[in-house]
Amino acid sequence: MDLGLTLGSLVAIVILAFLASKMFPNKGRLDEERVSRNLKRYEPDVDIDDIFIDATGKYALVGLKAPAESLGLLRLLGDRVVCRLLTAADIRSVFKDHARITLVLNDFTQPEITLTMSNDTLKSVADLLDAFTNKLESAHAA
Repeated sequence: MDLGLTLGSLVAIVILAFLASKMFPNKGRLDEERVSRNLKRYEPDVDIDDIFIDATGKYALVGLKAPAESLGLLRLLGDRVVCRLLTAADIRSVFKDHARITLVLNDFTQPEITLTMSNDTLKSVADLLDAFTNKLESAHAA
């Protein structure tokens, strides 16, 4: 393999990726309507309680009434929305910081998610996650 060809191809790919990002920028953000629509498309039987969107507009955590014992997690990936339903067993740990909550998941494709939110919203999300993850701990204690 010729190093010149490899480097030339790499430079061409980088230039094309840069041009594509400038010509077709993705300025989309998650909002409550988009979160609700995509989550209902992913899981038609979902009953949404609360929607919490992080400050970047790239992540949303959704409190659910149904299905029971689950949370919705949505991530904006390019111009698509990736939806997941999390159970308490899917969350390995939760770290709370001043304006951030980091979810460490039992998933190698998305091992960690950091949500940045205002203090009021952060407290509501922390309470939701505490109640959600404590259900698993109390089940192990019984």
